[in-house]
Amino acid sequence: MTQHDIELRPYGPTAGREHPTGPAKRPKTLTVDLHNHMRTPESDALVKPHLPQDFHPSVGVASDLTKQVNKKQSEDREIPFTDINVRLEQMDKSLLDVSALSCSPQQFFYMVDKNLCAESAEIINDNIAATAKTNPKRLVGLGTVPLQDTELAIKELDRCVNELDFRGIQIGARVGKEELSAERLEPFWKRCEEHDILIFIHPSSFYSDRFGEHYMLNVIGNPLDTTVAIHYLIFDGVMERYPNIKFYLSHGGAFPASYAARMDHVYGARIDGRQKIYKKPSTYLEKFYFDTLVFSVDQLEFLIKKYGADHVAIGTDYPADMAEHDPVEHVYQVESITEEEREKICGLNALRLLNLSESDFK
Repeated sequence: MTQHDIELRPYGPTAGREHPTGPAKRPKTLTVDLHNHMRTPESDALVKPHLPQDFHPSVGVASDLTKQVNKKQSEDREIPFTDINVRLEQMDKSLLDVSALSCSPQQFFYMVDKNLCAESAEIINDNIAATAKTNPKRLVGLGTVPLQDTELAIKELDRCVNELDFRGIQIGARVGKEELSAERLEPFWKRCEEHDILIFIHPSSFYSDRFGEHYMLNVIGNPLDTTVAIHYLIFDGVMERYPNIKFYLSHGGAFPASYAARMDHVYGARIDGRQKIYKKPSTYLEKFYFDTLVFSVDQLEFLIKKYGADHVAIGTDYPADMAEHDPVEHVYQVESITEEEREKICGLNALRLLNLSESDFK
């Protein structure tokens, strides 16, 4: 084994920054992870026989090496994705008190028959709810809905809120070839706002034959998928029409979080950049909430300074290879923020977004 091989660490401390030594620091308040995933095998067993052969074209784009690594990691991650005891052990190591469980993004299944997807979503949500009940002081659930059909999506959303007591849902960054700003989804966003429920947007990759090498399908493709979704939600006026809606963005808000002025420029320079909105696009971007999954200290510091400590909350992406295993440490490496701001980012913001409090976990 070479030194280069030894330094590989796909399921441990990120190479995106240096890690301090000495006693770990954490807030006195509750710490919460809003971005992590669990897989429901029963859903896969139900849906996979019905998946179209090219259900995720990115698979055909990936290099042979990426396919090999993906296969190996799928085997490696099987237990962490499904075994709650392994997850709780990792939470302890990561200094996390509570995790909000959401399904694997590969289980959105927006490409299959709407009724099959609705049945799958019900199975997944029941599993997440049952899992959370095994340790209610440490686990809460985020639901999934069959977003390819508005009526069915609202029906499952209502069930998630009224029967399962979920305080949030997770959705994809698009629904097949439809954007999240599709007109048919207006009743869905209205219901989400009425429920005051958190909506966690997670990508499924914006694939291109240019992204086949070096895992660019994920490195570029995932944040690019979210990037496009954010632009449509802003420019098509969803954020204007639903001012109280709560969107939580994976991967630090993707590319717009660091390049919002380009949206503002087009708003001022071109009529086709201001057809459905009445304020600068960055005004709407500031309404989103961002996870901490940016890996470097300076990028996290930028997010906090740009959008405020009230709009950033821990997300790990556990148990994926692109996960952050030291999220609290990451927040404490930002020296320019106060302890009160650390408490918000590490957990209090997440509780507020979920309409929960620390007392719910005592």
